[in-house]
Amino acid sequence: MPSSTVLYNAKYVYLYNGWDASLANGYSSSAIAFEPKPGNVYLVEEKRPKFSYELFEQMLSSGCCGMVITRDFPKKLLTDRELGACRLVWLTNLVGDGRINPTAVGILMSQVRAFIESNPKSAVIIDGFEYLVSLNTYDRMLQFMNQLRDIVVTNDCTLFVPVDPRTLSERELALLERNLEPVAPRPEVDIQDEGILDTSNGAIRLLDAGHR
Repeated sequence: MPSSTVLYNAKYVYLYNGWDASLANGYSSSAIAFEPKPGNVYLVEEKRPKFSYELFEQMLSSGCCGMVITRDFPKKLLTDRELGACRLVWLTNLVGDGRINPTAVGILMSQVRAFIESNPKSAVIIDGFEYLVSLNTYDRMLQFMNQLRDIVVTNDCTLFVPVDPRTLSERELALLERNLEPVAPRPEVDIQDEGILDTSNGAIRLLDAGHR
């Protein structure tokens, strides 16, 4: 069992209801909580970046300075999220303050690095990784993420990168997971999962922790 407070089933981390969870049958009987820790890059595997922003907002509430890099229009994002005084960077071809051309990954790297190094306690979310891949190639963005990871771990920053696994090949996803910390929200329990997950009392219990 990894030392970090996460709930693993295969490569996934299941988050549920405030990141509280308990394990059964061979893993641990004690309740554990998932708490993002400085110096880590979390690859959050989900269709839409809901849990990514919840984790990011959790870091903001702990006193971190925040930076949001997004494909969404900033004004719309601010109406949907509690982002406070976060710095927002919009990935767009339109010229203006707070905007970066998505193909200018060198400029993006410079701005993220400057923010992290000037804020000893910081959290960053990159919401738009798939968009960046579509314009810059996967290999270039993999190199970008590996370089950014080194900056994060040496400055005790916390970085969240939401990714829809359906947009990547198995190999592409595996390469990201190799150097980042893959996490995923608890999947919605449906009929076919009833024999695996029991969510009574606001917790996850693995009824059958075999290979899936």
